[in-house]
Amino acid sequence: MKNEVIFDGRGIPDIMVVFTPDELGLPAEVKGKAVKEYAISKYPNTMIGGRPYSMPYQQPAVNVSHDDAIRLCESKGPGWHLITNDEWAALAHQSRKNGTLPRGNTNNGKSHSHPEEIGTTYEDSYGKTLTGSGPVTWNHDHTAEGVADMCGNVWEHVGGLRFLNGQVQIIPGNGAAAGADQTADSPEWTAIYTADGDPVYYNVGDDEIKLQPVEPEDKAWDGVPFVDLEVSRDIDVPEKLIELGLYPAPGYEGTDYFWLDTDGERCVYRGGYWRDGASAGVFSLNGTNSRSGVSTTVGFRSALVRYSGDSDNLDHLDDEATKPDDTQKEGNTPLLPDTLPSLMRLVLAHQLTVLYKAAGGEDPDSFTRKAYKATDKELQTAAALSLALSQVNAGVDLYRSMSEQLKIATTMTLTIGKEAADHE
Repeated sequence: MKNEVIFDGRGIPDIMVVFTPDELGLPAEVKGKAVKEYAISKYPNTMIGGRPYSMPYQQPAVNVSHDDAIRLCESKGPGWHLITNDEWAALAHQSRKNGTLPRGNTNNGKSHSHPEEIGTTYEDSYGKTLTGSGPVTWNHDHTAEGVADMCGNVWEHVGGLRFLNGQVQIIPGNGAAAGADQTADSPEWTAIYTADGDPVYYNVGDDEIKLQPVEPEDKAWDGVPFVDLEVSRDIDVPEKLIELGLYPAPGYEGTDYFWLDTDGERCVYRGGYWRDGASAGVFSLNGTNSRSGVSTTVGFRSALVRYSGDSDNLDHLDDEATKPDDTQKEGNTPLLPDTLPSLMRLVLAHQLTVLYKAAGGEDPDSFTRKAYKATDKELQTAAALSLALSQVNAGVDLYRSMSEQLKIATTMTLTIGKEAADHE
């Protein structure tokens, strides 16, 4: 596992946590392509210029439908996708096995069980906190390098999983990470079966949710503690359900809740939100909403799959693109810092370079190197000056735009005047 700044198709940075397939127990091959790494957004995504980004101390994006979350994540470029349920569950199991189940914003800006653990709320947040603003115990591994905010704050859409009239269906092999069709009528949706060949349905009723091999006759919705899911005597629990966080692993004793509606198609959120208290958690699941539903309590995060040696398809993500080049030699900006302060320094250097270019700077590479190597005091001074510079740039752009409009208006006036004279 490592933290890495990864630039999307627009050249804007995301802070990601990068894992090998073995580290997460995820497929080493997706849709016939060998996977080198899975990169997960360190933070619930915020929106910048109409695209989602993983950045700290930002307002999490909410009021985004399931389909829009998929579309927005995939718009970032090849390999980008909405985090899949496979990936979410893999992180949850890693936390469970390591004894680092994360706490989070589960009580209006603080942890319900550890009220001394507080995140940073913001104006009109109604209890939400800025991304990554809580302590390290709110990260999936209880370290500064972990994935943040998977428990509480906002529910998060996950891809590759749905319920249809109570039947659990998936995009197998983590195919949702590789551009699989996730629309309602997609032929890629596949039911999970028991060893005896029976499909798996969840029946909601009588204050319980029970696994059974036939579609439930009555359609209903309700929630129960995850550990209280029941099993019909007619069915053995497939191991796949445990792997995907859809049934508790032996010995699990968390208080996460499992909500489900068996009427029609239901997409899935995970993690809980800022008022869920003990019912929030990495194994918490909400399967009660349609794919078009939006809510102030629901956000999302992007992820990225990197392939090995497939340069004709993802040439900027494969091994060739990650070989050392001149920009990685000593004295230049390192591409893969290994500490969070270094990552943030690289992000700041990149953003200052963007501003430098906008101001007409002719040597951005040299500027970036100087920005990265600057002292903390120099960076603070540069950041303060950047606000004034950005305002000047905006004023200059406005002046140029008005000048062009005046030129056009003058030309049109002269032309119209000449045509009027000719007409007379």
